[in-house]
Amino acid sequence: MGDHGLSFPRQRINYWRTVPRSRHVALKNYTPQLFTICMGTGVLSVLLHQCPYQFRGLGIISVIVWVLDLILFSVIAITFIARWIYFPAATAILFETDVEQTTYLSTTTVAMATLLEMAALVLGSTWNNWQYACYAMWWLLVVLSLVSSMTTYWLLIRDEEVHLSNLTATLNYPTLGLVATALTGSVIVNYTPISVKMAMPVIIVGFMLLGAGFFLSILTLSAYFLRLQSNQMPSPHKVATNFIPIGALANAVYCYSSFAYLAGPKKHIFESYGTGPLSDPAVAYAMYAAGFIFSITIFGFATIWLILALTAFIRDFRKTQFSLTMWSAAYPIGAYGVACTQLAIDEKRSETRNSI
Repeated sequence: MGDHGLSFPRQRINYWRTVPRSRHVALKNYTPQLFTICMGTGVLSVLLHQCPYQFRGLGIISVIVWVLDLILFSVIAITFIARWIYFPAATAILFETDVEQTTYLSTTTVAMATLLEMAALVLGSTWNNWQYACYAMWWLLVVLSLVSSMTTYWLLIRDEEVHLSNLTATLNYPTLGLVATALTGSVIVNYTPISVKMAMPVIIVGFMLLGAGFFLSILTLSAYFLRLQSNQMPSPHKVATNFIPIGALANAVYCYSSFAYLAGPKKHIFESYGTGPLSDPAVAYAMYAAGFIFSITIFGFATIWLILALTAFIRDFRKTQFSLTMWSAAYPIGAYGVACTQLAIDEKRSETRNSI
């Protein structure tokens, strides 16, 4: 496409033949940024599966994309683990000195969350006892999300020099991992036949993860917005990273609405196990209404950020080349689509209730 739009870099050197010990060098420079490919592929499979405009065969296509995502994740994860095994010192130094690469550690959690969502949607409601497997894997995902996000923030606070000039939108990945884990919990409760007793701790912990991820995202966005005002937009080859904050915001839209519906009118979890005001059935519907209002408010914030990111991308479209960074935009846009679907479902529920 040349100078008329997005260009693709041309490989002029065959590194596998010309660089000595090329496989050794490739493994030593392997980056967790590759997990963004799994994130984008995974959210695409979820979006296809949950699309309200279904046609014959779309479900099969979503499963095929999910299997492809599972293969990609397995290959990337094994290779990344191999880097830690063969080059532990160099890998540790990288994540202690490079702000951007440190933030990509949480992409592993988000990629796993998309895989578990599809497992719950496809297998949890159809295969015998798979709901228990999804339930157990979700608790493992909770631990991984907390470890990865807290490790990332600790490295950034303790070891790395973070300034406004080197702040990037990738700082939202740790918060995105927390909110994506909460979203996966709501999917398991909603689409698998687990009991209300088992769903209760998922709802409670899910709300806690949602609060931690969403409000940390607001803090991070505040710092990044100050960076934009002081140092303007990132360079054109990183312009796609401006979409990353939309991921956490869109997932929060889904979670606030979904958790409120599950804890309230759907499964009456708080009514069954709560005491005092929570045991009142009217509180369940009030909670659902409040969750929907909060979701639509956050959706407005996500939409504004989407417009800002699109404007920046269109402005720098002619100056950039396709690279691995472009995958940063795939998951947030997909998450925004999933949030739109959830809001449409909520509106449909309201119409059904009013007609009754």
